[in-house]
Amino acid sequence: MEAAMAARMRRRAGLTGLLAAGAATAGGAAAQAPAAPAKELILYHLNQPGGEEFRHYRQLLRNLRNHLSVLPQGGYDLRVVMHGAGLGLLRLAARQEPQIAATVDELKLAGVRFEICRITLRLDGIKLEELYDATEDDLVESGVGQVARLQHRGFAYIKI
Repeated sequence: MEAAMAARMRRRAGLTGLLAAGAATAGGAAAQAPAAPAKELILYHLNQPGGEEFRHYRQLLRNLRNHLSVLPQGGYDLRVVMHGAGLGLLRLAARQEPQIAATVDELKLAGVRFEICRITLRLDGIKLEELYDATEDDLVESGVGQVARLQHRGFAYIKI
């Protein structure tokens, strides 16, 4: 019985030593290379129509601009995932209202990514060319799937 207990104690001591050695190695690596500040991960979910005079889209764009004004330059990954009626921002509003188009341009230049649901395009018969300043690189397979994927990766979820 004492032999079994002594063997268990040696195993525990060995594991403790391994853990301590691993922590020391990890601590040494961390001391050599300071960690870069983490980027803020932000997801705006857009799946509703713009409303009268595109008021909803205008409010979304205003919130995006305000949000960017308090983020460190380059310290974020900000995305607008659009599906369903949300595609009206690029299909209708930005094509009909120069001010909305200019704001979309400004946000894109600041690094905001507008991600478009491929399923919505297919089901609603929308051609990519109908959307303001949209390319194949902007497409995601599923808007809802992309929202879930980004949330799983730690993106803060914002619905306006």
